[in-house]
Amino acid sequence: MSANSDSGLTHVLTVVQQPMRARATGTGERERRAIDPCPIVELRVLGPDGTEIERTHWEHKYVMITALFDEAGTVECTAPRVAGPSDVLYEDQMIGGQASSEYHVHDLEGRYGYFFCFPDIRVRHPGRYRLRFSLLRLPPVELEMSQPTFILDHVFTEPFRVYSFKDFPGVDESTLLTKTFANQGVAIPIRNKGRLKHEDGGSDDGHN
Repeated sequence: MSANSDSGLTHVLTVVQQPMRARATGTGERERRAIDPCPIVELRVLGPDGTEIERTHWEHKYVMITALFDEAGTVECTAPRVAGPSDVLYEDQMIGGQASSEYHVHDLEGRYGYFFCFPDIRVRHPGRYRLRFSLLRLPPVELEMSQPTFILDHVFTEPFRVYSFKDFPGVDESTLLTKTFANQGVAIPIRNKGRLKHEDGGSDDGHN
């Protein structure tokens, strides 16, 4: 959880669904392997007295962007890296949907809230990483040329692992939270049956 004050408002960010695993992705369409389960971040805006303020969600447009970091959360890994020893081309380490608008949907308890969802983040190379999510508040359209956009706050996920093709344990059934959001119109792919093996090599009965 992370919180930051701005103009008397406190923006509280909570990762309500943590990423757990992914398979290193290739370049082809059939090689799309998003981080599983779908990372989801909740935003709560609190007033000076600690009560939640909803009107700010209507008065402002919030957007969230993500970046890839090492396991310690100290070194950003999003920047392109050399594709090969004799190849002068560079490739992005993280690809896919790296920005999300705000969704007003209810959670598992039936409580309405404001969430950002990232169902299509892919990582090219195996390793252990964290995601950093950054909250931005966009100025009104009529003022966007004169007012800057700045980052209000950040929040990091827990570490997750990106596997090579041969070590990848598979995918799990979509989580109940993912299904709940998808049923409300959030564009998240759903898996009703998983094929997840334990990371130690065993099998599981299998979360987007």
